[in-house]
Amino acid sequence: MIRSLISVIIAVIAGFALAKMVESAGASVTGAAPGSAAYGSMLLLGWLLGAFLAALVALIFGGKWAPLGVLGAASIFLGAVITLFSYPLNWLLWPGALLATALGGLGAVKLTGAGFQHPAQRKSGLFDD
Repeated sequence: MIRSLISVIIAVIAGFALAKMVESAGASVTGAAPGSAAYGSMLLLGWLLGAFLAALVALIFGGKWAPLGVLGAASIFLGAVITLFSYPLNWLLWPGALLATALGGLGAVKLTGAGFQHPAQRKSGLFDD
């Protein structure tokens, strides 16, 4: 349980770092103004890559248990919703954020072959059968 918790925490930090890096680097390279279509596409790309990385890191550290990847991607979606509530952006970014984070999380789950059944626990004690 602690392993799952730590893996999701590390994954969400890594996912948000990548998402913000893509957003800021993309906006500065393209010179896109906030609210423009180019800026919106940078946001969507950042959320997609951030959700993918968050799900991938959670799955790798958490033992390929799919709910951990879903939780990592859902955390990035929550960050996207907070961004959409905070700034006056195009309304098309709302379904785009849902689609981008869902595809990122699903891609990581499919890439790793993770399952929804909890992985078997290791026997490490003297009294384990």
